[in-house]
Amino acid sequence: MSKKEKRNIYNVSFNEKNSTPINAELEAIENIIIDYVVHYIKGWHNERRDKGRGAEHIKLHLEKGSEGEINLEELLNLGNSIREYLKIFKEPFDDGRGGKVFEWENDEGVRFRIATDKIKGEGLIPPLSPFDEIIITFYSDRNLNEKMEFKNPKVREYYENKEIKQEQIKTMQEAVKK
Repeated sequence: MSKKEKRNIYNVSFNEKNSTPINAELEAIENIIIDYVVHYIKGWHNERRDKGRGAEHIKLHLEKGSEGEINLEELLNLGNSIREYLKIFKEPFDDGRGGKVFEWENDEGVRFRIATDKIKGEGLIPPLSPFDEIIITFYSDRNLNEKMEFKNPKVREYYENKEIKQEQIKTMQEAVKK
């Protein structure tokens, strides 16, 4: 991931930048490149309703001990996380309501979710493009009562199989030691 992309994500989160595209180049059939673009926007958060979208909403998860806590490095690596997800699962999960979901688990077992949706052009700001999606929220399963359940069955199966393989390797290693 480029330093510029990280800087732009930081500037949307903490400075005056309103939006930055996160490109996820995918190789398709016959090496045609498809550009999947998700926009990370400044957004808003309504404290009374605990609703929002974009950086203003996501920044609440940067607070130590918050439900769904994320750290700055995880936030700045959003683009890389989306690209890694697409390498494995090829496309985001359709939540059935028009939104898309990216989910994964890091090496420490922390699970993450990014939810995106189409820009509907509501309000005074025109949409960036009628096809663009924006990041609504990004959070982890840190400080939640239960481990996050993956919405995407492919992701769930992938990590269950990965866990089984790791257990088999551990069992084999212990058998070799004896």
